[in-house]
Amino acid sequence: MRISLRTVFFMLCGLLGGLYLLSVYGELGRTLTQQPNVHSPQQPNEHSPEQQRRQKAVRVAMQHAWHGYRTHAFGHDELQPLTQSGNIRWGNWSISLLDALDSLKLMELHTEYAEAKAHVRNIDFTRSPHGFTISVFEMTIRALGGLLGAYELDHDPLLLQKAEEVGRTLARAFDTPTGLPYSQLDVNNPKSSGAGMASLAEAGTMQLEFKQLAQVSGKREFWDMAERVSDVLEAGSRTHTGLYPMYISVLTGQYAKWTEYTVGAMADSFYEYMLKQYIMHGDDKYRSRYIASVDAITSTLVGRTKGNLAFVGRLANDGRLVREMEHLACFYPGLLALGAQVLDRPQDLLLAEELTHTCFVAYNMTATGLGPEHVYFIEDGGLGISPSDSRYMLRPETVESLFVMYRITGDQKYQEWGWQIFESIEQYARVEHGYAALVNVLQTNMTSNLEDSMESFFLAETLKYLYLLFSPPTVLPLDEYVFTTEAHPFRIIK
Repeated sequence: MRISLRTVFFMLCGLLGGLYLLSVYGELGRTLTQQPNVHSPQQPNEHSPEQQRRQKAVRVAMQHAWHGYRTHAFGHDELQPLTQSGNIRWGNWSISLLDALDSLKLMELHTEYAEAKAHVRNIDFTRSPHGFTISVFEMTIRALGGLLGAYELDHDPLLLQKAEEVGRTLARAFDTPTGLPYSQLDVNNPKSSGAGMASLAEAGTMQLEFKQLAQVSGKREFWDMAERVSDVLEAGSRTHTGLYPMYISVLTGQYAKWTEYTVGAMADSFYEYMLKQYIMHGDDKYRSRYIASVDAITSTLVGRTKGNLAFVGRLANDGRLVREMEHLACFYPGLLALGAQVLDRPQDLLLAEELTHTCFVAYNMTATGLGPEHVYFIEDGGLGISPSDSRYMLRPETVESLFVMYRITGDQKYQEWGWQIFESIEQYARVEHGYAALVNVLQTNMTSNLEDSMESFFLAETLKYLYLLFSPPTVLPLDEYVFTTEAHPFRIIK
């Protein structure tokens, strides 16, 4: 372990008050030596002129992204910004529009919001292109969640009416021997059925949305349907207490024995919804399940490099820790921080700060300042982190955790890190007709380095969390709202 004068200096500064003295702007080495501090949750600072300026800049970015979608893809699922076209990859349900509704409302883009909401009336959620199967998971979090999030902020009965329409269509996927939903659904064919296996995230990421639909519509059947799924997921036999395999049979309710354990793709939001169901509804069984999962993940999936970077890897089915972390897993430090505050678990806040630091380092180490899709953690000394998938897909998870960490700790470094990321997005991902994903975050030459894709979560999550990071703490406060996995705000039921 290296002990430098600079490290000693930081330790002394922490003892004298935990002041964050270093600018992270372009100074990777100095960022890496700064260690996270645990301190009691506190209110963030007031809305300074600088944060107001940054908030407005994110609002302008949202306008630019929406203008590209409105001009070239309005009513389609997603904008393809390089070819100035739209696609219908999600079943032609206008998914970017639905996902963006509450972001437009939140940012007070009144004209854009009114036009988008007017279009909702024309969407037929009982149909999709012939032969097309929709993702039940994606339509739950993007379409149903988007309509319910907008209804939370607007209370227009049209939004609730269309949310019920989506809910009734998706409910057909739950007509299985176990009550677990099929992962895919042909909405044009009432007798169709999906594959026999579903991922943990597909089965376990619908409880917030369907329970919210039950609450606002008064239709108890949506609540019961969601609760049954949770019970089946908990009843399946498992090897590790607190950890759940990545796949489960919708026909038998038993988990696959050959799968890995992860908080990344195929599993991530299942763990997220344990805590958030407890916060929303106060059911202690979700509190107990969340605590068991955190303890298991901390002891089994968390590793560190010789450079002292903490990460969340994967447990292979042979018991090995795979030292790779997905961008998707960078939601987890924000979840830990939220749980630390709600459940009074200060040890989780310490780990949350370490993991948030790692997720930022993954951005700060690249030539573009944007985070790769996957990073691998090397065991043979040094910093110990290297991209293993260099794409940047406009994902939100790191800025989500920065937002939650700032709201809970009040530490302004998270605003600085978020602003640095936003400026990199503006420099490298902004194009004439919207924003585009990057092929390789290690290359600053944008010739052939852009993908013709602007996924709906960029509007629903990435820009929303950046906007909230620079907003006053009274805007959608965490003690009054829960954010779904797609960043749609639901008011907590007291």
